[in-house]
Amino acid sequence: MAEAHAPSSAQPVAHGGGHASLRTYIQVALALAIITAVEVATLYVPGIPKGLLVTSLLAMSVVKFALVVGFFMHLKYDSAIMRAMFIGPLVISILLILAIMALFGAYLLLPRPTL
Repeated sequence: MAEAHAPSSAQPVAHGGGHASLRTYIQVALALAIITAVEVATLYVPGIPKGLLVTSLLAMSVVKFALVVGFFMHLKYDSAIMRAMFIGPLVISILLILAIMALFGAYLLLPRPTL
């Protein structure tokens, strides 16, 4: 007997590209744990200038954000339009936050003006 083939509409539809392997997820999780440990340890090092502390913490946060979004949210494997739909509003919100901080003088690196 010949085997009946399922209709083409019953076949699964591919949504974007592939996914990372289990090994990659474990490596990313270890990298996130190490970066988090370095962030916490950085807070306890005495004598670090405030500007360097804030800059290093922000840089580590950006790396962690990129790893989480790229791998655990599968943005790395999505199409370019999906990445643009995520990164575009992200850039706009960052610029908006920076503008509001500048408006109210809330930057940590600059002293507040005295009246």
